[in-house]
Amino acid sequence: MQHLDEQLASLKNEQRAESLEYTISGRVGKFLAPVFQPIGFDWKMTTAGIGALAAKEVFVSQLGILYAEGEADEESIPLRQQLIRHYTPLQGFCMMLFCLLSIPCFATLAIIRRELNSWKMMFAEAIGLFLLAYLTTMIVYQLGSLFHIGTKLLG
Repeated sequence: MQHLDEQLASLKNEQRAESLEYTISGRVGKFLAPVFQPIGFDWKMTTAGIGALAAKEVFVSQLGILYAEGEADEESIPLRQQLIRHYTPLQGFCMMLFCLLSIPCFATLAIIRRELNSWKMMFAEAIGLFLLAYLTTMIVYQLGSLFHIGTKLLG
């Protein structure tokens, strides 16, 4: 009976994950996926990144939902297995690098706006950090991909 309950829960999670593909954030993630492809992100990582603008902690739980694992955190074994299956270590590193360098969240931008009393500075900060994160991650991902391809060809 417990096995059937687990299968039913798994099917429900898969249905929720598939329906997320057609939500606004899922569609935006799919639309922006080509922009984030040079840094190793697919539409699911892009969608999780959009959710992370609310708070970085949302990134992992959003991936858990997108990969049909239901509630997930950094200790979730099934989510880890899904991520290992779908992403390379280089992509995982680039995901962490991008999150580290980009804007922490919208609340941070609101504080910057209030403290500096300038919309212009707030947008400059957001754009500057995004560009720093994107360009740094793109260099790391592209060089890492070249190195990986080179070792495959040699080995």
